[in-house]
Amino acid sequence: MVSARVVKITHTVLFTLVLLASVICLGISGALVGHYNKEGYPPVHTGAYRDRIRITLVASVWSTAFAIILTIGFQLFGDNIAFGLLPHLIPVAIGFILFMIGAASLTALTNKIDCGLAGQTFSKCGVVKGLVVISWIDTILLLITLVFIITLCFIARGRYGVHKSTLYAD
Repeated sequence: MVSARVVKITHTVLFTLVLLASVICLGISGALVGHYNKEGYPPVHTGAYRDRIRITLVASVWSTAFAIILTIGFQLFGDNIAFGLLPHLIPVAIGFILFMIGAASLTALTNKIDCGLAGQTFSKCGVVKGLVVISWIDTILLLITLVFIITLCFIARGRYGVHKSTLYAD
């Protein structure tokens, strides 16, 4: 079956990647919100850009916070129920949903925009496109992490019944 060492290594790698992508997304989306609050949003779809960039900011704050908490907590207290299956599953699922909403809606809004032709009418166009890319990367990493946790849930359920609550399957 799955050993505790494999779970710990996989958990560390996945959550470190999620943390790294979330911090990058947090920096980009925070900088965009600050810039657009000061300079004004693009003239086309002003409210749409504001809302979509802010949902990406919320998703990155959520994922960054829980990636830090779950990574450090699991490394120190892996056998504790506070860092078991359900406390991992819920924040990762919420983060995945938030990033899916933010990345998909921002992609739909910027899909047909060419930053070279936008010129002065759309400041920070390339940065917004970069936010779309890192948001999708974070969404994919969170999906992989979610699949990992759900797989551990099924392993724990099949092996221990409904009472197994920690992330370790042994």
